[in-house]
Amino acid sequence: MQKSIQLRVTVGVEGDDEPAHDFARRAIAAVRDAVKVGRARHPDLTITVHKAIEDPEATQP
Repeated sequence: MQKSIQLRVTVGVEGDDEPAHDFARRAIAAVRDAVKVGRARHPDLTITVHKAIEDPEATQP
């Protein structure tokens, strides 16, 4: 039986970066890459990142 579910996941990403760099863009790319790598451990599941955006309310100054 084919099943599907939409999950909402909150992920925190921390790291060093230059002040002028777009850290949100870098962090989003890293999360997408991590999901791609993780799919190898669950080849029977299709995992797709539909949307990845910065949450300004949760961003630390």
